[in-house]
Amino acid sequence: MPNAVFIGFTGTPLLKKDAQTSLEVFGGYIHTYKFSEGVEDGVVLDLVYEARDIDQRLTSQQSVDEWFAVVTKDLNDWQKEELKSQWGTMQNVLSSESRMRKVIQDIIFDFKKRRRLSDGRGNAILVASSIYEACKYFILFQKTPFKGRCAVVTSYNPLARDVTLEETGANTETDKQFIYNTYNELLKDVDAKPGMTKTETYEELAKELFTKEPANMKLLVVVDKLLTGFDAPPCTYLLYDRNCSDFS
Repeated sequence: MPNAVFIGFTGTPLLKKDAQTSLEVFGGYIHTYKFSEGVEDGVVLDLVYEARDIDQRLTSQQSVDEWFAVVTKDLNDWQKEELKSQWGTMQNVLSSESRMRKVIQDIIFDFKKRRRLSDGRGNAILVASSIYEACKYFILFQKTPFKGRCAVVTSYNPLARDVTLEETGANTETDKQFIYNTYNELLKDVDAKPGMTKTETYEELAKELFTKEPANMKLLVVVDKLLTGFDAPPCTYLLYDRNCSDFS
C-alpha cells in the first residue's frame, strides 16, 4: 500500500490522574478500513473461524476425593492445601492430561486430513493459556509423530532460583519444577550463539525451521509470543486453547 499513512499508539501505562483514552486525546476516527476491504484489496488473507468443544467435565466427586487422598498421603498439611487450591481452579481442570490428549489427537487428525498440512507445505501454532500448559502439551507431543517436529516458545528462561529448596524436597513435582525440568531437558543439547542465551538460540532455530522448513517444524506451542509481527508464510492455522476474552 504505497500511499498509506501509518499512525501508531503506544501501550505505555499512564498514571491514574493522567489517564485518558485515545479517543479523548485524539478525537474520533480519521478513517476506517474494514477487514473485509483488506481481503478484497489483497492486503490480508481471509480468516475462517471454527469453534471446537472438548469435554472437560470432571468425573464424580467421590472419584476426585479418592484420587486426592491417594496422591497427597505423603504430603505435609501445607503441601496438601497448595495442591487442593490448585486442583480447584479451572486452569487445572483445563490442564488435565486426558483432555489435553483429546486436543492433541484432534490436531494430529487435522494434519492428516487437511491438504496443506498433510503435504508438508503448511504448519500451525497452538496457543496455550499458560507456560505450564505449553510445556505439558510439548511433552505430550513428544509421544506422537510430532516428536522432533514440535517446539515450545514462551517468555520463560530457566534459572536455578526458579525452584526453591522446599519444592525440590517435595515428593510430588510442582508446576514450577515441571516447567524448569522441561526447559532444562529441551535445552541440554543447545549451544548458545554469541550474545544469546540457550533459550534465545533454541527459539531462533525453531522459528527458522517453522518459516523455511514447515515439514520439519509442524507445530509451535506458544504463550503470548509470536502472535503478532511473526512473518511465517507456511503458517496456515492458529489453534487457540485458551479463553479468548484474554485478548480483549
